[in-house]
Amino acid sequence: MNANNLAALNPTAGQSSPLDQLADIHLPPPVASFPWAPGWWLVIAAIIFVTLAAVLYLRHYRRKNAFRRAALAELFALKAVENNQEFAQQLNQLLRRVALHSYANKNIAGLSGDKWTDFLYRSCGDKPAFTDTAMEAMLNAAYQSAAQSLPRDVLIAESTVWIKRHRSHHV
Repeated sequence: MNANNLAALNPTAGQSSPLDQLADIHLPPPVASFPWAPGWWLVIAAIIFVTLAAVLYLRHYRRKNAFRRAALAELFALKAVENNQEFAQQLNQLLRRVALHSYANKNIAGLSGDKWTDFLYRSCGDKPAFTDTAMEAMLNAAYQSAAQSLPRDVLIAESTVWIKRHRSHHV
């Protein structure tokens, strides 16, 4: 075979390949991470707003219920009182102070006896926090010098429930 026959069989033998003449693939420039689209700014603003609202609400709730935490701390300090009469008097005073703080617009200071116990029963919603026997034992011990045995644990548990659950429109 001669060179002409070879050139006829392979016309590009002496020339470069047409693929070699093509340029490389050009990649687009990288996507910028800033500035963001307006939608992302709205998402960030919404997250900041919700976080700020939650912090302010929790702060308000905590401040509004600070008297409950103080009353519970004082209630648990009453466990150390040995005398039943003194215990009953201090517990009754504590409940009255909490009621005076919570129901400032009502005449709580003048309540006594059955009106006071009715108030304690009604102020805790549909399910009263106090039982009749524990309440009577506390009031009897508070106002009688020779008090019988006092169900202290029951009174502390019921008072804890009342302090946590009572609600008024003021607080």
